[in-house]
Amino acid sequence: MLLRVMTGEDVMDHVRKLVTPSLYLQGKGAVYYLGQKAQAHGNRAYVIGGSTALATVGDRVRKSLESNGIDVVLWESGVKECTLAAIDRLAEGGRKADPHFVVGVGGGKAVDTAKAVAWKLRIPVAVVGTQCATNADTSAEAVVYTEDHRFVESLIIPRNPMLVIEDTEVLSKAPVKFMVWGMGDALSTKYESEAYAKSRIKKKDGTVPTTAALALADACHKGLMEHGLKAVHDLKSGIHSRDVDDVIEAVKLSSAMAFENTGCALAHALHNGLTRTGEVKGEHGEIVAYCTVVQMIYEGRRGDEVSAVRTWCEKLGLPTSLDALGGPSKAAVRKATEYAADKDPDSKNMPQKMKAQDILKAIETAEGA
Repeated sequence: MLLRVMTGEDVMDHVRKLVTPSLYLQGKGAVYYLGQKAQAHGNRAYVIGGSTALATVGDRVRKSLESNGIDVVLWESGVKECTLAAIDRLAEGGRKADPHFVVGVGGGKAVDTAKAVAWKLRIPVAVVGTQCATNADTSAEAVVYTEDHRFVESLIIPRNPMLVIEDTEVLSKAPVKFMVWGMGDALSTKYESEAYAKSRIKKKDGTVPTTAALALADACHKGLMEHGLKAVHDLKSGIHSRDVDDVIEAVKLSSAMAFENTGCALAHALHNGLTRTGEVKGEHGEIVAYCTVVQMIYEGRRGDEVSAVRTWCEKLGLPTSLDALGGPSKAAVRKATEYAADKDPDSKNMPQKMKAQDILKAIETAEGA
């Protein structure tokens, strides 16, 4: 009797994965733990961030590092966009300074750049978030754009940050719009995670999501729906409440870990298609929120479920129409749906092969609601 040796392809659909940052810290004053927790990784830091972020929290970052015996060997405060050119330039500077780890400070553009630079230098990265517009902080992914913010590609990095710090005192003082944008992005998590799970079961072509990852997606959605409106109200009133902290966790941790351990799907594929046209105006979370409504309609979800999400978006000020995103032309929208259906890598995470005309039909339904 001959025994067949199983290959990686044979067993892939049985494999479950869960990746996380080594340590996640959230709370008031958490930035002061940076040096203490990072010193195990060396004593030479390369700090990368945006000018606003480092003007806000840079002194605390430097103090925490230096008080724990860590020298800041490079300090880059000019990150404006995560581009391939910026990554290459900063990595080249890093090779000359020989840092032991990178510290990324700021929003998505800065931390994605920092993660990619650390990857090129083959050293760990710590992340200090300064606003709640993104779930990029904990993930092993960097989204690359052109200088004028057109989507290029998503870089998959071999490891997650070794340390993520979310100082809620810092995040709660950022403009409220950042939290709204972050919730718009996180809104897609539940729907894309569920699509990914169905896709892997049907196609048997990759790792299947853990129960824990899907539970995180549900926890994210519950946190947004139950605490989102109150959190925004409180921030506008100058109140740092438990609702604010719960939304920060939903965006920064639950959303990030759920999407990374499952995958993005139609909502992000369509976002990428729309941004490539150059005719859409809006932040990442604003566009994703709209595209999430489109995905829900595309999937044939119940009308009351779609209506509840639309209403939630409208109360927060998130867009629910293309007019609110700059009113792209019909030709641009058509090109975006063609890209989303056929070219974007996230399209493979929908259970059935997508057709551009079906996505366009879902958009037309959303526009007519």
